[in-house]
Amino acid sequence: MSNIHIKSLSIETYRGIQNLNLDNFSGINILTGDNNSGKTSVLEILKTSGNPLSPLSWTLVGRSENSNMPTRTPFETIKDLFSVAADDLRIAYSKVDEKNGKSSIELKAEISKEKTIKREYCKIAHIECEPGEEYSEMEMIKLHTDLFFNGNNEDSFDVYNVTRFEGFAENADKPYEKYETGYISPSIYNEECPIINKIINNNETHAELVEILKLFDDDILDIVPSVREYSIPFPVKDSYQIRSKQFGKLIPLNVYGDGLKKAIWLVASVIAHKNGVLLIDEFETAIHTSVMDNLFSWIFKAAKRFNVQLFLTTHSKEALQKVLALNSEPELKNQITLYTLYKIDGKNIARRLSAERAIEADKNFGQELR
Repeated sequence: MSNIHIKSLSIETYRGIQNLNLDNFSGINILTGDNNSGKTSVLEILKTSGNPLSPLSWTLVGRSENSNMPTRTPFETIKDLFSVAADDLRIAYSKVDEKNGKSSIELKAEISKEKTIKREYCKIAHIECEPGEEYSEMEMIKLHTDLFFNGNNEDSFDVYNVTRFEGFAENADKPYEKYETGYISPSIYNEECPIINKIINNNETHAELVEILKLFDDDILDIVPSVREYSIPFPVKDSYQIRSKQFGKLIPLNVYGDGLKKAIWLVASVIAHKNGVLLIDEFETAIHTSVMDNLFSWIFKAAKRFNVQLFLTTHSKEALQKVLALNSEPELKNQITLYTLYKIDGKNIARRLSAERAIEADKNFGQELR
């Protein structure tokens, strides 16, 4: 089974990207380039590609906050997805994928003012309406977005300046077959991994995870759900503990370093996105180069085993050299492709190299791969 779910991507307009073509994706694709070259924007488009007519997908794609109190509203988040250089609010891209063949996606938006009564205003803002003011006149700013698939207007949604991140109603019927896409942010290790049970409930993957954790601390024997010595009268999130040779009792996972916690996220996400696409932004963050080759050797091989297509970004030359070198392993031969993004005279350009050619260019010609 091939893990090349997305074969190519062409972004006509999105944020600061104009007319960028990325062809002949492989199972493992690494995106690099200078700041503001468009790496993260490409990941954001890929994140929507599995369900591009979902209003919720577009609302969440630009939302980077992990807390319960975001710093931007859905209105601001959606508006910022459109190019600031263009007069119209428009996003357009096309792709070729395994399930749907070639398809085009377009978003067209417009902003207007809308009169309403305070009762409706409070309902949208999820706030209490003061008695006696229910019918007083209010004004809201509306962002109306139409979603097009292959030229047909299939759906639309409205976001107001007072809309909150409470979810959006959307049409369940789509004119395409959806596929799973997942995104790993550079700082995701700060969060508790909610999908770790997918690993530890399976004997094989549980054992593999323990071997990965030993890259960071050879004394680690196991990782298990937390066992509390006292009862709690309210629900709490799952937490985990480490069994180690060094200590005579279970140690909370959060005692360990960021690299180990990031590794857990990476391993769990590959398994959780079986038959789908996984996007890893700045993959080197929190991972020391001493463990990088062994860790990503497992991740790349597991992605192939679980039929997961990978897209990774990086700023680090050392990290890039480490993962490109994995091309020498028989299981990964011809599986890794490097795309270097450039912005020259306002134009977006991508250079594609196989891992083998990229290593040769770096070694023999001193060619800058980032």
